[in-house]
Amino acid sequence: MTQELRRRPALQRVVVHVAVRTVRGAPAGGVLLDAAGVLPHVVLAHGETPAAAARRAVGAPVVPGAVLAVDDGVRRAPGARDELAEVDVHSVHVVLAADLPSAQAAPPALRWAPVGGGGWPLAADADVAVEQAELARLLPPADPRAPVVRQRLACYAVVLGDGGLLLTRLSPLTPSPGRWTLPGGGVDHGEHPLAAVVREVHEETGMDVEVDGLADIAAEHFTGRSPRGVLEDFHAVRILVTATPLQVREPEVLDVGGSTDLARWVPLQEAESVGLVAVAHRGLQIALGAQRAL
Repeated sequence: MTQELRRRPALQRVVVHVAVRTVRGAPAGGVLLDAAGVLPHVVLAHGETPAAAARRAVGAPVVPGAVLAVDDGVRRAPGARDELAEVDVHSVHVVLAADLPSAQAAPPALRWAPVGGGGWPLAADADVAVEQAELARLLPPADPRAPVVRQRLACYAVVLGDGGLLLTRLSPLTPSPGRWTLPGGGVDHGEHPLAAVVREVHEETGMDVEVDGLADIAAEHFTGRSPRGVLEDFHAVRILVTATPLQVREPEVLDVGGSTDLARWVPLQEAESVGLVAVAHRGLQIALGAQRAL
């Protein structure tokens, strides 16, 4: 067994919890809980959208809505084979609101229950089983020609200042050089997503921000080459937040030589024309909605 395999591998995964809001015919202030008294939940499967995971968790055709909460936890779990005897698991727990067409549409395995002011009742991290498909991501593919399966969790910020949206330009090291995205990036193992986005915004723009709230969660699934030339079956999971700069000033890229080569404030009316990637398009929609609400 090599030294690399002797080291405990790190697995990061997303657990989607669903808070089905009160509908006509349900108890006032109630949500659906499972037999253990927690919100229905599933591990986000590779390639799955958070909306599809929410429907799978509830077992009914719910309509997912706002992101209500994000939390995380790290624990040690048994692995799949000798070379994965133990795994360090970093679970990021995302709570999505959802609607049912009627109270009668709730699966019989779930029950309506009141929720107090102590937060959402989530499954303990130790009670969320680590699935074999997740562990398979830690091992090289049996066929060396097959793509490497990779799920990447990232967090991005929608930051407004003086009528402009804070954007960063992707460097030649990325698959989309010259296009613009939101500041943010990958969540490190064991790092809370909200801490990750504050760190990434500072590295990419020199700006210190305070997270205001959760805005959205989305996913994209594709196969392609990484910047290192590795063929990957890639599942990008992205949490979006709104944030306020502690001081509005000229952006400056601090992490030189990385994925960002320029940062600037872009007027909202011009942002659509600069060449946005998908996550920045969504961020612009959120920013325009926030501006209209003022």
